[in-house]
Amino acid sequence: MGYYLPLTHPLLETVDVSITLSGLRILNEVSIGVPRGSVTGLIGPNGAGKTTVFNVISGFLKPDEGQVRVEGRRIRHVTPHRLTRLGISRTLQGVGLFPSLTSLENVMLGASDQLRSGVVADALAMPWTDARQRRVRDRAVEVMTEMSVLDVADRRPGELPYPIQKRVALARALVSDPKILLLDEPAGGISAGDMADLGALIKSWAPERTVLLVEHHMELVMDVCDLIWVLDAGSVISAGTPEHVRSDPAVLAAYLGEDAH
Repeated sequence: MGYYLPLTHPLLETVDVSITLSGLRILNEVSIGVPRGSVTGLIGPNGAGKTTVFNVISGFLKPDEGQVRVEGRRIRHVTPHRLTRLGISRTLQGVGLFPSLTSLENVMLGASDQLRSGVVADALAMPWTDARQRRVRDRAVEVMTEMSVLDVADRRPGELPYPIQKRVALARALVSDPKILLLDEPAGGISAGDMADLGALIKSWAPERTVLLVEHHMELVMDVCDLIWVLDAGSVISAGTPEHVRSDPAVLAAYLGEDAH
């Protein structure tokens, strides 16, 4: 078993998760916990397995061994479309927005379990005669206002600067009012100024929301996280406060000179 830091009643946890892909051991008995109301980081060198952990939690990948638990209960048969019902929302590396839909429509899809089943275009069709669809639209407008992107509601992603696309993607993740928010490299491709705004935004979500953050920008991780887990070659090698992780010899050795400060 790899390194583990005991936590009392974490809201989200993986327990001894292992997965092999194409004959390679990608994750090896990975156990991490995310305290309720915290901003928790998951870091490690390139190829450490960070996004794979997210993919297991999200149901994109099924582990060979181990389990995912939410509020102490094992979550079986997790699939991406069931995440919202579990109170979990995730962003993707990049933005993952649908180019043919407006920003408002993209944000609404984040609450897809609240929409009627069927073709996306039909589910988003106007006018809003269905009461649930009206509620979703109103919620999307509310979140886009919070994220300062309501002014681009009618524009498509390709018409927007990349930092604004990032904010639209975050609004989509927030529209379902998740209790757990999985952020996969949200700072990728944005400027230092935008990163500072992002950090303030992430910190503002706690403790009402619980955040698990995968990010390679260490300055952002050290600034926003209460707890950090460190992966290397598919195993957990360290965990603790930013101060602890920053000075852990095992972490410094894993990064092999990469800036872990």
